[in-house]
Amino acid sequence: VNQFREDVNRLKELNERISRYYNSDKDDEHHRLTSKIARLVEKARKKADDLKVLQPELEKLVKSVSDQENHKQTIKDNIQQMHYQQQIGESEVEMSRLEQKLRNIEGAEDCERDLNRAEKRKRDILGHIAHNEGRRGGIVDQIRLLKRKLKTEEYDNIEQRYRVANIKHTTTVTAVKDLDKYHAALDSALQQYHSIKIQDINKIIRELWTLTYKGEDITNIELDSSKETSARTKRSYNYRVVMTKGTSKMDMRGRCSAGQRVLACIVIRLALAETFCVNCGVIALDEPTVNLDDANKAGLAISLAQIIAHRAKQNNFQLITITHDEDFVGMMKRHLATQSGFDMPEKFFQVSREEAVDGKYYSKIHAVDWEELT
Repeated sequence: VNQFREDVNRLKELNERISRYYNSDKDDEHHRLTSKIARLVEKARKKADDLKVLQPELEKLVKSVSDQENHKQTIKDNIQQMHYQQQIGESEVEMSRLEQKLRNIEGAEDCERDLNRAEKRKRDILGHIAHNEGRRGGIVDQIRLLKRKLKTEEYDNIEQRYRVANIKHTTTVTAVKDLDKYHAALDSALQQYHSIKIQDINKIIRELWTLTYKGEDITNIELDSSKETSARTKRSYNYRVVMTKGTSKMDMRGRCSAGQRVLACIVIRLALAETFCVNCGVIALDEPTVNLDDANKAGLAISLAQIIAHRAKQNNFQLITITHDEDFVGMMKRHLATQSGFDMPEKFFQVSREEAVDGKYYSKIHAVDWEELT
């Protein structure tokens, strides 16, 4: 290859000389150089042919050198592997010797267990340290972020604003606690008031029932209340009418006659009026004697007469009774006449239906003197 390069350089030199020759117009020199160039070209061609012949052999030699390098590296690796295997064998022998020596030492198993526990604890501690380092980094970033936020307009004068808000919160909490106390006290007072009023109502019911009811199967009736409360609803009371038969108490619903129900209803209404309507003294009874026999009618008349006599001194007291039963009106007259301390009503009003001159019927109210009632 070097020879070929030299030939090429000579060829370039000759080419330069030929150029100079042409420039100098020397024919002889031209012929001489032409012949020499032809010889050199032929020689270069032969060298190129020789190079082509030598190229496969050159590639073979290069490959052989590369294979030798690979073989050399393989030999080195094998030698290194053998060396490692020898070291492993020596280490195994040494480890067996040390294990035998360790087994011969008293308490070696305990030490090994302690070592395993210590290594496990060490791993746990390192894990916790890594975890806490991660948390610390997050906290540091968060602190940095919060410091930047504290410099913004949103958190300007935040300590003063927090103090004012905290005062409002503390005041509100204190007020709520006070309201809870007031609510508990008011609720307790209302429960006590409710209990007292139920007792008063039942006392009046007992007196009126004993006075009006002439049967012997029901000794007494009273109102019974049960309280229901829940977290989402207000307190409520369920009321039921309980009757006493001998020593047994039972619900009156479904266990009494129609007349008994009517009388119980009137007695309860009168008791409620007596208890709560001191300043509002109007009592209205619509057909109070429906389904009542004569004995219970008389008892109701006696009760109403006593109530009228008892409430006569109240300026705004007025009893309105609406009835078709003239016998009951007569009973009221007779029993009112037995009471003292009040003036008998001068009249009672009678409603009738009369035909007018236009052929239509109209209701007409007549004021009737008590004396006209037989």
